[in-house]
Amino acid sequence: MTSLFPSTRLLRSSGVAPLRARLFEQSSKRTTGCSRAACHTKSLSTTSSAKQQRSTPRSTISPSTLPPSHGVQGDPALRPPLAKHTTLYDSDLDATIVIHPDTVSIVSPSNRIHRPFHFDHVWLRDACTEQGASLQLGSGQKVFHTSDVPIPQYGFGLLDANVTPRLVDAPNGRSLELTFEMSHGVLNAFSATFAAPAPPPTLPSTPHVSRIPIALLLDHASPQRYAASHFDIGAVASSWEGADLTAFPSSSPPLSASEEKSSRFDRQAATSRPARVDWTTLNPHNAVNDFAVDQVNAHRALAEALMRDGLAFVTGLPIDTTGSQPRADGDSCSLARLAETLGEIRHTFYGPLWDVRSLGSGSRNIAYTNVDLGFHMDLCYFQNPPRFQFLHMLKCKVRGGESIFVDAYKVAEYMWQHHRELWQVLAEVPVGFHYNNDGYHYRYTHPTFEVAGPTSGHWGPADSSSDERMPRLTAVNYSPPFQSPLPLTTPRMQSPAERRKFYEALKTFADLTHDPKFKYERMLGEGECVIFDNRRVLHSRKGFEWDEKEEEEGGQVKRWLKGCYVDGDAIWSKYRVLVAQARASAGSAASMQ
Repeated sequence: MTSLFPSTRLLRSSGVAPLRARLFEQSSKRTTGCSRAACHTKSLSTTSSAKQQRSTPRSTISPSTLPPSHGVQGDPALRPPLAKHTTLYDSDLDATIVIHPDTVSIVSPSNRIHRPFHFDHVWLRDACTEQGASLQLGSGQKVFHTSDVPIPQYGFGLLDANVTPRLVDAPNGRSLELTFEMSHGVLNAFSATFAAPAPPPTLPSTPHVSRIPIALLLDHASPQRYAASHFDIGAVASSWEGADLTAFPSSSPPLSASEEKSSRFDRQAATSRPARVDWTTLNPHNAVNDFAVDQVNAHRALAEALMRDGLAFVTGLPIDTTGSQPRADGDSCSLARLAETLGEIRHTFYGPLWDVRSLGSGSRNIAYTNVDLGFHMDLCYFQNPPRFQFLHMLKCKVRGGESIFVDAYKVAEYMWQHHRELWQVLAEVPVGFHYNNDGYHYRYTHPTFEVAGPTSGHWGPADSSSDERMPRLTAVNYSPPFQSPLPLTTPRMQSPAERRKFYEALKTFADLTHDPKFKYERMLGEGECVIFDNRRVLHSRKGFEWDEKEEEEGGQVKRWLKGCYVDGDAIWSKYRVLVAQARASAGSAASMQ
């Protein structure tokens, strides 16, 4: 028999190498009746016949030539000669799969994969989706570590040379079936080390078979498919100027939850910029009969608007419930009920929910006064400021107090196009923020522009291949009221000239935020709740007229906002689930036609 795969040589790995060596020795003693090329290494130091047949000694290939996990990118001259390979084709997915001795490659022109993309055997075994063998039944979580998979030297593989890979139909769709050599069984090193009593190491009695969905291979070979399949939230953002958003009339809010009247989902309003969604279409208590479909559509439209614009409005939210603690019995204030339909409320030192009422000179926060409140973001003195902020207008009996929003991503894009050097300064110079008051002392430093890097979850393909496109941002950090003295020991702030350049860059950014073309202004009506991305959208408030003496004498509060925060992960999760459901529904409908 001609071997499909060269005999495998494994790199020594710390901790489990002696255990693996014993297992390979056990395996070789039991193995009979197969060609030496098909049988695998007797021990970690054994020289195979395949090595002797190569013109280049395998010992010259060092572990440093191992390919990265997402495919083999090494020098083709170092690859062993191919004794045999198998080609498979799936017409439905337009995928040509070639089985090489040490990799599996895929080409799919319709998915913009025009050159073979190689998956090494370690990646393929690690990506196995088999329930029970690789994923725990029920939870779907991995039962082994990536480091538990044997690592072959470059040019060798882990697959069983006697079993030809094939395409099969599986629960997860059309799949590539791969059989791994028994002597390369995956052992959970943690369990083998710390289990009491430690079970004796044993080889599997049968080879491991993986059925890897072709769609999974395509998703990891194409940057565009990877972003789409993982619901890349960074790619959804679409920056805006004030003129891109439209004004809309205020509506009278219900005074209490008992006065709510169910209304149908208004698709036009929900897909406008900014999106407007009525609370009754979001309220879980109204999700019965036909209104259940409306609720799903309303939640998806709201989540999509927050991903796209970082700004959306919910109207008709009752204004009677004003408690500041979410309640397990469901009788929480209206804002808490809204926030909890999208994710878990994030607790801060302000509490789970908080109130913005004008407290005059006794305020410990400038937001609680009636003066102009400039553009800022909340809690920049946190290491991880909350992503989404909710503000529900409970009472507005004042003159003035309009809310203003600016998409900082759009301002950053303008600086990238017209002030490239200053943009770079704001991306590199850290700015300090602090809160030292009332028994709390928070501080942290962030650059004004946080740029997504290759190791960031916000990293992804640019919408354009042009070098003129601004790098993707993770966040913008800007909060002058809470800015601490600038740190001067950082590389870009040690000389007067460098500091002057930073001052110029920050002033340019600040001046642009005041440019009318970037601003969207709205007077929040009672019962309206604005939701915005606190790491992207700057918010501010104009000053308003109020009588501090009247409040001191027991008068009613004239302007009252209730707020809370929800982390990005919670709303991103909601978005991914809703979009996946919509795609599944669309796919089912298409298959029935």
